[in-house]
Amino acid sequence: METMKKLALIFSAFVALTASAQEIEIEAQKYPYYDIIEWKGQGAILMNRDPNGTTRRIGLTLVGDQNSSIWDETFTPRDEEFYYISSENARYVYFLDNLQLENASVSFSQLNEAGNMKTSKVSLKNVLKSVGIADYTTAEVINIIVTDKALVHHIRYEDKKEKAVKEVATFITHHNMLPYAAELGSIPYDELKDENVGYWDYVGFTEDKICFAARGLSNKKKGWHVKEFSSKGKATGSQFLDAPKEYITVQNIGFGTTGKYFMDDRDTQDKGMVCYINDKFYMVGGERENAGARLILHEWKEGEWTEINRMELNYFIEKKPLKLGLYPMNEGIGYHLDHNGYDKASIITFEKQEISSHNTFTERTIYNPSSVFNRKEKQEFMVTLPGLVMTFDTEQLNKPGPVKFLMER
Repeated sequence: METMKKLALIFSAFVALTASAQEIEIEAQKYPYYDIIEWKGQGAILMNRDPNGTTRRIGLTLVGDQNSSIWDETFTPRDEEFYYISSENARYVYFLDNLQLENASVSFSQLNEAGNMKTSKVSLKNVLKSVGIADYTTAEVINIIVTDKALVHHIRYEDKKEKAVKEVATFITHHNMLPYAAELGSIPYDELKDENVGYWDYVGFTEDKICFAARGLSNKKKGWHVKEFSSKGKATGSQFLDAPKEYITVQNIGFGTTGKYFMDDRDTQDKGMVCYINDKFYMVGGERENAGARLILHEWKEGEWTEINRMELNYFIEKKPLKLGLYPMNEGIGYHLDHNGYDKASIITFEKQEISSHNTFTERTIYNPSSVFNRKEKQEFMVTLPGLVMTFDTEQLNKPGPVKFLMER
């Protein structure tokens, strides 16, 4: 019931302006604000920089449940392009300089909730050797994720001698930035020809439990092998989740501020996609019906999948796979669906709701996970905090002077 109340607040907050709505002004910085990103659960981060490019320094201003900015901080990315990595329930975010490893190293700026920034470069060379990757130049990063305890790299490489694909994960702990590694699995080339066998994927975390899953067979049953690790790379558990039934093929395009999304050439195809959040496993699958289709959300309960919600789709073309990316959140599974000209972001909630907004997907949607909760205009950036919806008009960006947020409680 508590979740139900929270969702009701989120979905009803912007139906109409009320006397509780107020406008706040955020003072100008030395340079104009040029972009805005969301740190879900914390607020909106305004970004400013020198429009002339004299310096690469980026200024950050957090706006949340206060009448003024909460903190200001700066960092200097190595290059003009950098990558924002964040996750639901993670108390740190990262600004990465490189997605693929460079001389087996990763360079980044780490930001914590208090607004403290640390810039570092960490070598993964030794930990990669510890899991059998001596030639790190052949290692390819598949995904990068931030969890509550560590920055995680999912890495894959081809072991031509063994005729297999080897997959590993590395973990850089937030506090002391020490690296660890663990082997996910080794898949022979021949097994990958079986459509029931798939690569490993990161599926989520809860506190210090970090989970990966791979499609496979167990006693001739189809499903997912799941492995759990701590932030220091220690294996803490494993299990097999049966597949509920045959679903249509979906192309996993990634969604959310993870490395997988930025690496758009890393798409994979699946019949159902597994997520893990708040110590529960969920699965989203698609099925056809007449000229349409639906997305179905299941929860793993007592050794089987139980349907908890669904989303009807009325624009399915059978010859084209659904392009789908998922973003696990406390309220439900946010998704980006791109199919036959329909390019929208929405959410399948953990409890059935009558209202589910479908907003046009833009590149800014990736940096605004709360945008799935309320219907909004294309130029609006909406952030949801407990008891508060913040709306920012992005047309204020790249202009000198202060900016304003509409705050509705």
